[in-house]
Amino acid sequence: MIKLLMLGDSLVEWGNWSRHLPHVVVINRGIAGEMTEELSVRLMDEIDDCPDPDAILIQSGTNNLLMGYMFFPAIFTTMMQRLRACYPRVPLILCSLTPMPAVPIHEIEQVNRQLAEVAATESCVFLDLVRPFFEQCLPITQPGFLADNVHLSTRGYQVWAGEIDRCLQSLFPENSRS
Repeated sequence: MIKLLMLGDSLVEWGNWSRHLPHVVVINRGIAGEMTEELSVRLMDEIDDCPDPDAILIQSGTNNLLMGYMFFPAIFTTMMQRLRACYPRVPLILCSLTPMPAVPIHEIEQVNRQLAEVAATESCVFLDLVRPFFEQCLPITQPGFLADNVHLSTRGYQVWAGEIDRCLQSLFPENSRS
């Protein structure tokens, strides 16, 4: 089984990953309320605590955006460089922000463009969640978000996990399930 280190905020922490990704060993290192700069501060401790993941996924910035701090994508450059130095052959997956209704879509698009640039520059996989959420989460019948318009519903986690699973299958085809 693939061992996936997941770093991020409450969206990572509150995921029932054993249910949504049953064929993956998830090391859940999400912290509710955390801003990207706080993740950057604890990054070396996380590296020390998990010396041998097969892949690393980062999803952070939700709280920054909710606080109106649009300039956090620059922090990802140094984080990805530190991760790459410690894990030279481990795939790094940088998630976009989801199209959460609590934030204007143009702000999410702006930040996601910057995150995609960081991923390209630092040789990381960029996992774009906007398209899948728009296609697979319907506001009334299959909402992707809870009533706070930020946190994910069960459907939102299913969509995200499906994208993570597809990404891992492309990175590790030898572990693909039939």
